[in-house]
Amino acid sequence: MLAEQVMHPDAIAAGVLRAWETWLLRGRRSATPHQTIYASAWRACDRRMAYELTVPDQQPPFEAHVLAKFRRGDDRERDLLADLSRIGRDADPVFEIIGQQQRFELKDRKGRVVITGKTDARLRIGRDVSAPIECKAWAPTLVDRIETFEDLFESPWTRSGGYQLLSYLFGAGESYGFLLLDRSGLPQLLPVELDAHLDRVEEFLTRAERIRDHVDAGTLPDFYDDAVECKRCPFYGAVCNPPLSARDVTVLTDPELEADLERWHALKPAGKEWESLDTRLKKQLRGIESGIAGPFSITGKWQKSSRVDLPADLKKKHTVTDLKGRFLLSIEKL
Repeated sequence: MLAEQVMHPDAIAAGVLRAWETWLLRGRRSATPHQTIYASAWRACDRRMAYELTVPDQQPPFEAHVLAKFRRGDDRERDLLADLSRIGRDADPVFEIIGQQQRFELKDRKGRVVITGKTDARLRIGRDVSAPIECKAWAPTLVDRIETFEDLFESPWTRSGGYQLLSYLFGAGESYGFLLLDRSGLPQLLPVELDAHLDRVEEFLTRAERIRDHVDAGTLPDFYDDAVECKRCPFYGAVCNPPLSARDVTVLTDPELEADLERWHALKPAGKEWESLDTRLKKQLRGIESGIAGPFSITGKWQKSSRVDLPADLKKKHTVTDLKGRFLLSIEKL
C-alpha cells in the first residue's frame, strides 16, 4: 500500500478556508421584489429604496467574507438574548425575555402597509411592564463610538438601526424601548424614548408613502444629489446611473475601513499607533488613484522607481524602471 501523501499545514489551512467559503456561498440567496419597506432598510436616497422594492436582485451578490460577518452578527444577537434570559432570573428587579421576532406594520395616510419589520424581543418586568429590545452586533469600531442612541444617526452604517427600533415603538404605541449593543467586555444597553424622536419616525413614514406612490405608478424618485452616497449604493452603475461628474472615482463601501480612516486622522500626530494604521491603510489602498470612502477623499499617484537586479559592475547598464514602482497616497477629510 502506498503511503499517504503528507500535506503541508499551509495547504490544509487553505483547503479548509476554501470549503468554508464554498459553504457560505452555497447558502446565498437573491432578494426578491416586495411591496413594503423593511424597517431596517432606511436609506438616505428615495430612489435606492424604490430599487430595493422593485429590483433587489440587481444588487451585486454578497461575497463570502460579508456573509460570514452577517452570520457572526446573527449568532451574537441570539447569544445576547439567551444570556439576558439567564441573567433576568437573578436580577433586581427580576425580568424575562418574551415575544421574540414579533412582526409589526406601519400604514400610511392612504391605509397601505408601507413599513414592516420584526422586533428581536421584549423585556418584561412583572405582569404589566414590558418594552421592546433590539440587538445589534455591529463592527466593534462602530460600536465603540456609540454612547447614546442619538449617536446612531451620525453614521450611515448604524442609522438604519435607529429607525428600525423607532418604527416599532411608533407602530406598537410604546413610549420607550432598549437597544442592546454587542461589544468587547459588557454589552451596552441604551434606553430609547419615542417622544424625543417622533420627527424621525414621521419623516420615515412620509418617505415610505412617497416611495410607495412611485412604485405603484411605475415611476422612480429623482436622483439623490450626493456623489458619496450614490457611489456607496449597490445599484450605482447597474440600474442607476446618476449624472455624476467623477465617474472614475473608486468608492470603498467598508464601514471598518471608514472607521480606520477616522482613527488614522485623529491619531496622525500621536506616534506608534498612527504609524501602524498608516502602514495598514497604505497597503490596503495601494493602487487606488482616485477614491472616496465616506467623508475621505483618496488620491494616489504612481511614480517611477528603479531597482538593480545585477551585480554592482553592471548596475548602470541593467537598471530597470518601473512606472508603477511607488505609490504615493494622500488622504484628506472632506
